[in-house]
Amino acid sequence: MDQHEEKKAPGVLGIERWVQFAFIGGALLTFWFFDHVAVATWGLFAEPDPTLATAFSGVAAVILAVVLYRHPQVHGFSYEVAAELSKVTWPTRSETWAQTLVVIVVSAIAAVILGLFDGAWSTITDLLYTKI
Repeated sequence: MDQHEEKKAPGVLGIERWVQFAFIGGALLTFWFFDHVAVATWGLFAEPDPTLATAFSGVAAVILAVVLYRHPQVHGFSYEVAAELSKVTWPTRSETWAQTLVVIVVSAIAAVILGLFDGAWSTITDLLYTKI
C-alpha cells in the first residue's frame, strides 16, 4: 500500500459526500437558472412550451454537473474547499446569541452617538445660516 493512500472505512464518504452535495446543489441552481433563461429567451420569439424548456434545462444542468464533477481541477478544488471547511470551529448556540447581543448593543450605541453628532451639526448649521 502506498504511503499517500488514505484508508477509508467501507461505506464512509467523509468529505467526499459534502463535495457531492455541493455539486447536486449547484446542478439544481443551474437547472433553475437555465429554466428561467430558456423560457424568457423562447418567449421573445414564440409562445414558450414550459415542459420542453424545463426538460432541456434539466438535461443541460445534469450534463454540466457531471462534466464539472469529473474534471480533475474542479473536483480537486471542491474537495480542498470542503476539507478546509471541515477544519472550521463553529460557534455554539450560546456564543452566537452572546455575539448577536453585542452587535445589537454596539449598533444602538453607535446610532445614539451619530444621532447626537447629527443633531449638533444641524443646530450649528441652522445658527450659521439663519444669521447670514
